[in-house]
Amino acid sequence: MQKLFENWNKFLKEELTHYSMEVQIKAEADTQLYGSLFNKIRGIEGITIIKSTSRMQKDASENKFISMNIKFLADPALPQSTFLQAFKDKMKSLRDAEGDRILNIRIIKLPEIM
Repeated sequence: MQKLFENWNKFLKEELTHYSMEVQIKAEADTQLYGSLFNKIRGIEGITIIKSTSRMQKDASENKFISMNIKFLADPALPQSTFLQAFKDKMKSLRDAEGDRILNIRIIKLPEIM
């Protein structure tokens, strides 16, 4: 019973912290960012809210750029770099319905506690 009580107290003290960061996404020319791809981003563990902060732009190769504000929950005991690397890896693995993908993720504003 004592062990259960100790674990319960530990559980009560472990709290996820809300963070916010801004990223820029570079995607292939034909990628459909809005809709299913945004929903897939929301499906990444810890992500709670995403919203675009700028209009979509294109470069000379017709690749798309969009800036987004992302809010997420993270364990404050884990280093931010661990979450950020896992987030980038997951983002690069996402594809839209036609198989078009995200080429690069650049963090514009580092995560900060909300």
